[in-house]
Amino acid sequence: MRKVLRKKLTNLPILYNKMERVITISPKLLIYKIILFSASYILAGCVTASAILFAATNANNNSSDTSKPENSNVKAEKVQLRSSYSNLSVAEVQSIQHITIRKKKEWGFYGQSTIKHDYVLKEINDNKVVIDHATGLMWHQSGSTFGMNWEKAKHWVKLLNKRGYAGYYDWRLPTVEEAASLLESSKNHSNDRFIDPVFDKTQGWIWTGDSYQHLDAAWRIDFFAGLVDWDIYYYFFYHVRPVRTMK
Repeated sequence: MRKVLRKKLTNLPILYNKMERVITISPKLLIYKIILFSASYILAGCVTASAILFAATNANNNSSDTSKPENSNVKAEKVQLRSSYSNLSVAEVQSIQHITIRKKKEWGFYGQSTIKHDYVLKEINDNKVVIDHATGLMWHQSGSTFGMNWEKAKHWVKLLNKRGYAGYYDWRLPTVEEAASLLESSKNHSNDRFIDPVFDKTQGWIWTGDSYQHLDAAWRIDFFAGLVDWDIYYYFFYHVRPVRTMK
């Protein structure tokens, strides 16, 4: 019994030293774990903050791109319409571009333009013109006040260019493509015509500069009916609505 007790008492310093070492090491280990945990937390926070900052930067870039108005510095491309005269068949006229045909006829068609016009009415030197920014054309706002045959219509334009109109001297009869581009999809209530009311309604029928392929005839536009067809050019009398290409 004494030996056992003595042995236990003898071992007390050793146990004390071990406990002291454990106690000494434990706070260090605790502090080390706290440092590691804090470092991990800070690192995770930095990564999260970086991710948030990156996402915010991308969002700002995307929002700045989408907030810019479309074509802010780019002008819309103009619709190019044929401006030189031609001798055309019915089939060729029925296949012109930028037109929707409602009904085909043996002499032409009923239809309307598909162009989104950008008309501006201006007065230059006391002369009214209609500028179409969609096609780059300048139209006489009215034209002749009376009807005439095709040959006299061409002569009327020559006289117009001699004296000038709105400061310009290069007016001409429109091609069938140019004249048909004025056709609207329905009659306007203010002028009872298939044409925008920015134009004078007096010119309900107009000649074009294009001739018909098979007879002594030329193509004309009927704004009362929304019709493109041909007529014998020395028997029928229609108005003139001159046009010019803006440069």
